[in-house]
Amino acid sequence: MKLIKQDIEKDNSGYVRLSPEEPEDMWHVYNLIQKGDQLQASTIRGIKSETTTGSVSTDRIRLKLTISIEDVFFDVQAGALRINGRNIVENKHVGIGQYHTLDLEMNQPFTLSKPEWDMISLQRVKDACDITRQADVAAITMQEGLAVICLLTQYMTVVRQRIEVPIPRKRRGSTENYEKG
Repeated sequence: MKLIKQDIEKDNSGYVRLSPEEPEDMWHVYNLIQKGDQLQASTIRGIKSETTTGSVSTDRIRLKLTISIEDVFFDVQAGALRINGRNIVENKHVGIGQYHTLDLEMNQPFTLSKPEWDMISLQRVKDACDITRQADVAAITMQEGLAVICLLTQYMTVVRQRIEVPIPRKRRGSTENYEKG
């Protein structure tokens, strides 16, 4: 993870601007975010506009929104976070209090503000941004007909591939097909 900017006051309020670079970074962000925090990120929103003739058209535009976080969903396979909340900064296209879902993805910078940063959260940011702590180990588990390839990091295990092959059953008198499988 890349720390772009950090501004923590003496009363432990403040913000950090981060850019996740790996799937494990999204896991760190998931554990940093809490209900009531504020998140600012770039997003795409459909805006409906009505012409003078009465026809309605929908345009998709890129906005920078700041929401108060209410719910977080982490999709491990996609390595993405879906964060739901209400808009708290007035915008030309989105009113204050309107709900929006921000999708955080890798290499998409965002700003996380907290009313109070605790020592655990600050340490998590420091650990996530320290490149020397990210040692990976690959592991392969195998059994008859199944192999799973995993990457082990300090904080999580990521399943990279699952390989299944049908194995013929043993038959009385002939185990040739079973041994070939």
